[in-house]
Amino acid sequence: YIKTAESGTKRAHAFCPHCGTPIYAAALEPNPSSYGLRVGGIDQRSQLAPPARQIWCRSALPWSMDLTQVARVERQ
Repeated sequence: YIKTAESGTKRAHAFCPHCGTPIYAAALEPNPSSYGLRVGGIDQRSQLAPPARQIWCRSALPWSMDLTQVARVERQ
């Protein structure tokens, strides 16, 4: 799926062919320099490097930018 941003930039979005789960997005070029991964669909999440940047901040809810004070539940 090709999505066009407000800026006019186009990005390719990839989905699982079996269930339709979003997997990643990347620039439309032969060897993109970065990929936007949807970590919910990755089994090896613990092997990923820490995030390098946040995106979509303009449309984020104010409270979502700092969740350090939100109570945590370690297990259900």
